[in-house]
Amino acid sequence: MARWQRNARLLIAVFGILFAALVARQLKPRDPPPDARPLVRTDPTAVIETTGGKGQKVRWSREDVSVEYQKQLTYPDGTSKLQGVTIVTDERNGNRTFTISGKEGRVGKDDSSIALDGDVRLAGSDGMTALAEHATYSDADAVVRAPGPVHFARGRMSGTGVGLTWDKTLDILTILDQAVVHFAPDDKGSGALAVTSGNAAFARRDKYLRFENGVHIQHGSQLIDAGSAVALLSQDDKRIETVDLREQPRITVLKPSPGALRTLAGAQMNLKYAADGESLEHTLVTGDAVIQLAADAGKQERQIAAGVIDIALAPDGSTPTALTGRDAVQLTFPPEPGSAGRTIRAASMDARGEAGKGLTRAQFAGNVQYNEREGDVTRAASAGTLDLGLKPGMSSIDQATFAQSVRFEEGRLAAMAAVARYDVDKGTLALSGSERGTPVPHVVNEQIAVDAAEMDVTLAGPKLKATGDVRSELRPSSKAKAGAADNEVKMPSMLKQDQPVIVVATSLDYDGTVSKGTYTGAARLFQGDTSIKGETIVVDNNLGNLSASGGVTTTAVLDQHTRDTKDTKGTKDTKDPKKERTHSIARSKELTYDDAHLKLTYTGEAHMSGPEGDMTAERIELYLKPSGDELERAEGHGNLTLREQNRETKGEKMIYTTANETYVITGAPVKIIDQCERETVGRTLTFNKGTDSVVVDGNSQIRTQTKGGNGKCTS
Repeated sequence: MARWQRNARLLIAVFGILFAALVARQLKPRDPPPDARPLVRTDPTAVIETTGGKGQKVRWSREDVSVEYQKQLTYPDGTSKLQGVTIVTDERNGNRTFTISGKEGRVGKDDSSIALDGDVRLAGSDGMTALAEHATYSDADAVVRAPGPVHFARGRMSGTGVGLTWDKTLDILTILDQAVVHFAPDDKGSGALAVTSGNAAFARRDKYLRFENGVHIQHGSQLIDAGSAVALLSQDDKRIETVDLREQPRITVLKPSPGALRTLAGAQMNLKYAADGESLEHTLVTGDAVIQLAADAGKQERQIAAGVIDIALAPDGSTPTALTGRDAVQLTFPPEPGSAGRTIRAASMDARGEAGKGLTRAQFAGNVQYNEREGDVTRAASAGTLDLGLKPGMSSIDQATFAQSVRFEEGRLAAMAAVARYDVDKGTLALSGSERGTPVPHVVNEQIAVDAAEMDVTLAGPKLKATGDVRSELRPSSKAKAGAADNEVKMPSMLKQDQPVIVVATSLDYDGTVSKGTYTGAARLFQGDTSIKGETIVVDNNLGNLSASGGVTTTAVLDQHTRDTKDTKGTKDTKDPKKERTHSIARSKELTYDDAHLKLTYTGEAHMSGPEGDMTAERIELYLKPSGDELERAEGHGNLTLREQNRETKGEKMIYTTANETYVITGAPVKIIDQCERETVGRTLTFNKGTDSVVVDGNSQIRTQTKGGNGKCTS
């Protein structure tokens, strides 16, 4: 047998043995299988339960939604419950994704809504997050709703509240109640913000925050309260650019420097912030706007009220550098020890200033009304415009310039002018300008009225300096009369007490404390037919004195008694003398009137002509009766020359007495030259005007002589 045949037989034998063993095994009885364990369901009402963290994708109307979960239960009504769920929505424009996660979720029928419970977290790809215990999302309106306490954050902004909605279509997150929002400071420590309100909304796409139902904001050094507020954010959402406040907002600035904002209030307010997001740059307040500016320690704030106030601020965010007020503007400086209270009202106000000083100048226009009160002193002014110079920190008014129909009053003093500059510290007025209705400045009180091209008035007194075509009217008080006490204002008795006195000159220096006026430059005084001219005239209405100098000329009208020498029958009249008004003209270098002695004195080349004759002398003195309008006697002194009734008398002294109409002239000697050119020389001449008799007496010192004559007269 061949070798290969032997090998083949061996393989067949082995195969047979193995096949027999296999058959025997299959025919052997088997052991019974173990019992199968029944499936335990999480929720018996569910028809399908899926585990293993599987996911699914659905397509809602606005975005694609990816849902991942640890377990899913499906119910007969088509709803599902998810455990350990995470839902990711992708906006179809690819801009953002939106993720909601929670411990448990419920998916509505046809995947139309989702409700999450337990550690719900909402997150946007732009960094916005919100935490809640419960949340729902509906495809019908694309709004996430979370009741109960919530917390949200994005970048530097974070907040809490009760109840939340997130409108994905409008991209607005709203805290429904008890909203609290914080902005953390930036890397430079600026821009910190804390807000509480009834509710709050954050429009991510439109970059604004809206707060309603009572808002309180602390922004740096500012405390803000309002009914509602809208804050516009920068493009990167990192800072606030503007805030609109409504429903009677009020801002209080903590620890402002003098002249800076202390409070702002009004019906509405718009705030614009600088690039740091903290410093206030511009403020617009409308509707009963009121701002208060801080004062120095221990002093009250200055207040500005108007229908509208527009403010620009220095880099410190609280010091105004420009301010505009419109509609019923009122600026108030409260009264303080040593400083008057002041109020200014006008239709508009425009103010300017600088950092570190605050407002330094303010202009008011439209029916300006200025009022000032200190103790018993009240001052008021009205004008078309007012330009105020302000001291640093707006601590006080430096100077006030009124223009257009200015009227300034203090007590019985009134001043009118086109322009009036009021120095508050000095208490002075500078009046100037011309306009229709007020061609020149005008000042008047119970004593004097003055018109001039320019006037400087010191209100205490008052005292007045006027220049340029000065015209004044002296007004004696109702108590002024002849014989009044020295401390009462009165006219010189030589003037009428019931008529005004007009004085004109180039300039006037008037001191009301002593009721004395000095007129200089072609000065002229008028009252009825009485006049005085000179380079200078001084009227003392306290003592009743008067003086003039520099080419003095006077015209006076005095009462004089005259006697008729004969009656109608040719006999001597024994009746009382009659009173007549007589005119006299006098000239001299100087004139003085002494009211205490009722004495008029002309000095220096004095010359007088009147019913008593024509007289020249170094000095002429007129003595008046207590009535002041009637001559009692007249005297001439030094180089006297008297011309009367065709006689010329020369001597050293003359006394004329009106009671007996007698002249007494003395000299060394007295010379008389009559109409016949006869010269009589003696020591004393006595001449009686009524009897026309002349007596020359040598007084035993010189011999009376008569000589000469022109031959035209006979004895």
